[in-house]
Amino acid sequence: MSSIHFSDDKKKSGVKVMKSYGLRTFLPVVLCLVLLVVLSAYGDDSVSGNDSNRASDARQSADSMEISTFEGGSAYRTVDDIYWVLNLSGSWGEMGRQYGGLVADDLKEFYAAITQDIANRGMDSEELLEVAEALTASLNSNMRELMQGMSETSGLTYDQIQQLNAGMFTLPDLVFSEKFPDSCSAIAVWGDYTTDGKLIVGRNWDMDRESMKKYMKYLAVVVFNPNFGNSFADVHPLGNIYIETGFNEKGLFIELNNGSESDSNYYDDRKNSVAVLAEALNQCSTIDEAVDYISSIPADASYIIQVADSEKCVSIERPTFDCRVRMAEPDGLLVAYNSFIPPYPEDWQGRVSDPPTFETDPRYENLMKTANSDAYYGKFNVDVMKQLMSLDAAHGGAVHNGTVLQVIAVPADLMLWIHGYDYSDWQQIDLSRLFG
Repeated sequence: MSSIHFSDDKKKSGVKVMKSYGLRTFLPVVLCLVLLVVLSAYGDDSVSGNDSNRASDARQSADSMEISTFEGGSAYRTVDDIYWVLNLSGSWGEMGRQYGGLVADDLKEFYAAITQDIANRGMDSEELLEVAEALTASLNSNMRELMQGMSETSGLTYDQIQQLNAGMFTLPDLVFSEKFPDSCSAIAVWGDYTTDGKLIVGRNWDMDRESMKKYMKYLAVVVFNPNFGNSFADVHPLGNIYIETGFNEKGLFIELNNGSESDSNYYDDRKNSVAVLAEALNQCSTIDEAVDYISSIPADASYIIQVADSEKCVSIERPTFDCRVRMAEPDGLLVAYNSFIPPYPEDWQGRVSDPPTFETDPRYENLMKTANSDAYYGKFNVDVMKQLMSLDAAHGGAVHNGTVLQVIAVPADLMLWIHGYDYSDWQQIDLSRLFG
């Protein structure tokens, strides 16, 4: 297990004690040094007279893995040097400029690779741009300003930034042939299920591992500290600025699962759900606020959206014609995948497909049964959640050939772990040091 940028690469300088050649000679010196250290520890400005040095010491661990800065933004690498973590602040245009300037080389490299990949699969650049422009049009003005800022400093044009943003959005449709296409899942446990009652949520982002594994090198956690609203983090490959897995400074964690198995309708004149999630993270501070906000906006496509805080998790089942909130098991368990969970409301009958059979897709029943087994019930902590998330669908878990990215969050601690499946070890990110 690794953590972000809090290694001991840079050690705090300490007072070197000289050899004592005589107690009488050096006792006054020693006493003075002790007094200085004690007063400094209590922040007495009159002793050191050097506020900037103490502030630097306080930031030392947070900055120990910093790679670069650009116009107020900072870029870090996780301690194993696996993934980027960007810390951006200011207006959306300013954050876009920071984004582009900090990782310009990677953005250009990623753009070249994925657009060539898509072209090799039969979609030319004009077709990709058409898809990208439609995605951009469905996003909110903040995201478009962010993209504009990225185009000013990354070496990519605005059209290329749009295409990069749409690359991972488009690629799965060209390659899906797996048993569980476009399938994601989530499990949240708390209360009696965990060793300390603290909520832990795990999330599988499932697309197509074979085609996407080579792009896990671009996986990043991008933290936005905007001038207005909550700070929040996006877990995505670089340049993918829409939200499917996010976490804000108030401890709200949100993840989105495709729900087209239940309702396949699509409305291109409605606000894109990934923009709705970004707005919810930026504007909402509680589960109730997030649920009300997300539920109030008609869905462009069917999704199952999980919202968790330090105390509970709920599932927003959001077909294109309605919305309902599904609550957890009484003692602290919620599982979600790509189908709404029966029983359905009466007015959903005939408008929502039946869930798949266990033989077709066992993931929901697997996670429910495994979480309630003697080996897991009451024993959950982060390590045990990692263990459960390593299980494939044939052995009581939810992993399948489409599993690309896994995320674990502990909202009470603003702590995040990310894992490129079959690519890296788990990497830990302490968001409390990056928000605000």
